[in-house]
Amino acid sequence: MSIYIVFIISFLILTIFGTLLHFTHGWFKKGILLHIFSALNESTWEHMKLLIAPTILVIIFQYIFLRNEYLNIFNSLLILLIVELISIPLLYKPLRILIKEVPFPITISIFILSIIFGLIAEYTMLKNEVFIFPEHISLIVILGIVIIFGIFTYYPPKFFIFRDPVTKRYGDIR
Repeated sequence: MSIYIVFIISFLILTIFGTLLHFTHGWFKKGILLHIFSALNESTWEHMKLLIAPTILVIIFQYIFLRNEYLNIFNSLLILLIVELISIPLLYKPLRILIKEVPFPITISIFILSIIFGLIAEYTMLKNEVFIFPEHISLIVILGIVIIFGIFTYYPPKFFIFRDPVTKRYGDIR
């Protein structure tokens, strides 16, 4: 399968599943595992979390189709995840400071831009055969990030990106 088709499908997985996960906490109140990946409130952290499960799906999908072509697949996927996660607060927080209430279409645009930035960074790493870590270390770091998101779902730190601007609370597991 062409790398371009793989990336188009990856973009669709990330945008569709990420968007759906914004609503699943409200739909399925008792889904303990689902809460790790769903937005529990309107905090920046919870919106970053919407990319975790779809990125896991993309990691599996891309590994199946690209592992024989690229030796740095987990390095590039780690960068995809990091760039996606960092882009959301870097784009959202300054807007929130400037205009207080960021309109819904802009928050969706930020989510999509974060995905695009991540995919561009990943593609650049793949094509240039960039290695930051040995592949097994990159996979361990990816798993570590997923575990941290799971832990902070149930035990959010009292830090500004974890604070829900609507309720002024941290977390929402009932």
